[in-house]
Amino acid sequence: MIARRHVFHIGGYDPISPEQQLDRFRRSLSLFQRTWGVRAEIVSGIEATPVSASWEMEASGPNWNTRTSYEMLRWDDLIREDHARGMWSRLREAFATLADFVLTGTLFRFMYSSWKYAGFFLFPYLYLAGFAACGTVIGYGLVRLAGVTGLAAMLFMAAATVGMTAGLLYLLGWRWPINHVFDDWIFSREFVYGKRPRMDARIDQFAERILNRVRNADVDEIVVVGHCLGAALVMDAVARALEREPELARCGPPLCILTVGATIPKFSLHSRGERIRQATQRVADEPRIRWTEYHARDDAISFYRFDPVTLKRFSRERSDGRPNVRRVQLHEMMDKASFRRHRFNFMLLHYKFLMGNSVRANYDHCLIICGPLPFDEITAPRGGVERFGEDGTLLTKARTVTTAAAIPADAAADAV
Repeated sequence: MIARRHVFHIGGYDPISPEQQLDRFRRSLSLFQRTWGVRAEIVSGIEATPVSASWEMEASGPNWNTRTSYEMLRWDDLIREDHARGMWSRLREAFATLADFVLTGTLFRFMYSSWKYAGFFLFPYLYLAGFAACGTVIGYGLVRLAGVTGLAAMLFMAAATVGMTAGLLYLLGWRWPINHVFDDWIFSREFVYGKRPRMDARIDQFAERILNRVRNADVDEIVVVGHCLGAALVMDAVARALEREPELARCGPPLCILTVGATIPKFSLHSRGERIRQATQRVADEPRIRWTEYHARDDAISFYRFDPVTLKRFSRERSDGRPNVRRVQLHEMMDKASFRRHRFNFMLLHYKFLMGNSVRANYDHCLIICGPLPFDEITAPRGGVERFGEDGTLLTKARTVTTAAAIPADAAADAV
């Protein structure tokens, strides 16, 4: 049974502040309590630096109590700097990224490994094409109305196309996540080419934080969580920590890695992604590091059934620890009404891996990071569904589960 746990979290390309992350947890813990019949609360304020932000959480049932130190490894400031770039600069770099991913064959490797993820790469460009088509139609109509012909007509249509495209992008680029996704892909290209020295320095700081915690651990286990692009950063940070301390996984409590909504192949499949490929292999080759990765078919912004180490497709779950791969269903973690309402909200479903469940399921983020079961047990194929009674009691023997009760749909919606 885990009495104390330390959790590191490296998020994806999301400029979320510590205060926003803490608010997310409050909502998730509220669901966690109702779904599992436990008590859970945040018991400290935020201690923040430019590199990390941490707070304490406590969860308990009738026969267990677990305290979790949660530490968010931050790079939100670097993302906000990307978001501050001008529109024309963003478009120039976005098309440079498109050309690079086509010419290096990366986009075609995406199509082979996950057509949904290839669609995620292409969708902002398709929006731009749609905006340009609107501008062309409007320009053509104005030309016909004005009776302009020849070169003047061509220039008029070109101006209308550019103006309409820029105007729609300005109005809708942030309301719809077009600009955000462009910045994500620009960052990805620059990162694999080694053109983000400040990000490299930040990952070095992440590695040092992990090393220091392992060396001075007063906890029963350490879990490093990577979500989305953050999963690749986890590989990089842990590999750097292993370079500095080869005995890292032997000199402290169990070191565990949880990757969810993972997009490690977005770097590994690029011809210049050798560093991430080597880092991922280095982590996989360390037998004392427990690593589990969860895949969900409903998560379109991830590489479903694609091995992050071998970079090959697979058909079944794997339990060899390099990593353990678990396939879960997001709709089984939500009540039916909520899932129907958010079925095509791909961004929300992508973040469901970091939220509390409204239904007891094999995967529950709060139960993994706040519950009493060791990492190997809580990330087993059946998770915790057979290990907890209705009142949150930890059972010594797995119970038979026939049905899972969902909390009301309106309560689940409040948490997301």
